[in-house]
Amino acid sequence: MQLVLKGTPYSEAKNYVSNGVVGLDLNVSNIAFVADSHAGLLPFADKVPTFSKEITKLQRQMQRSQRVNNPDNFEEDFETRKGRRTVVKKGKNKKGKRQWNKSANYRKAAQKKRELERRKAAYSKSQNRCVVNEILRHGKNIKTENVSVKGWQKRYGKAIRAKSPGFVQSELKRKAENAGGSFTKFSTQKTAPILTHLDGSRIKKTLSERVHRDVTGIPEHPRDLFSAFLSRSVNQDKLILQDAQTEYLRLEPVLLEAYQRYLTRNSRKQVRSSGSLILPTSGSPTSY
Repeated sequence: MQLVLKGTPYSEAKNYVSNGVVGLDLNVSNIAFVADSHAGLLPFADKVPTFSKEITKLQRQMQRSQRVNNPDNFEEDFETRKGRRTVVKKGKNKKGKRQWNKSANYRKAAQKKRELERRKAAYSKSQNRCVVNEILRHGKNIKTENVSVKGWQKRYGKAIRAKSPGFVQSELKRKAENAGGSFTKFSTQKTAPILTHLDGSRIKKTLSERVHRDVTGIPEHPRDLFSAFLSRSVNQDKLILQDAQTEYLRLEPVLLEAYQRYLTRNSRKQVRSSGSLILPTSGSPTSY
């Protein structure tokens, strides 16, 4: 039986949606957003259990069961040298389509593994929905680069599966439009917010450079957060630098505060791996 209800679904009071413009920068593992009076760097699927030990144990159990019940489907074991020792390695699967016998223990282990994978995906979706709701609390008119998450899957397959940035992007679009807002994608090649400085110059960065050092002398910012800030000033695939320069005087304390919260939330190890970034203690905007 299917039940269809008319109207808008129930939403908790804390998941309200505000008016305003939000610039986004979508990454593999996190998302940066800059709204009219708030900014943030939010990780995807934060604190989601991986069940890696349990899944590895079940995979080994399944592999042993397959070798016992299907000896003809594997090549013979062979000896190889590992340093000064001689070790025995298991034979690989024989090529070609073959009949596989699956025991009751194998099916039980496979069912447990599927349940762990389902729980992990459910936890991930729940945490990513919290990220979407946090962004929509500060604005429902979204501006973001037209990035290809499918292209990322070819290079970061496991990371994309664990973090699900495409799910966050689609949920933002759906919820923003349902609330009467907009979700605008602009060309990365024409605007290039990740490379652009406040004076209009474009300087390439390597993938390992996570800090934006503007040539105008303003304080250093995380590259994703500064790119999200510039996304707010994009109109019809054109970056309006005059709007960005004017807005920066007002939003500089907001950007610095957002990164300080990010550093506080993360461990010291993550801070060291993010690069050296010295933030000024004063909250007064720097003149452009």
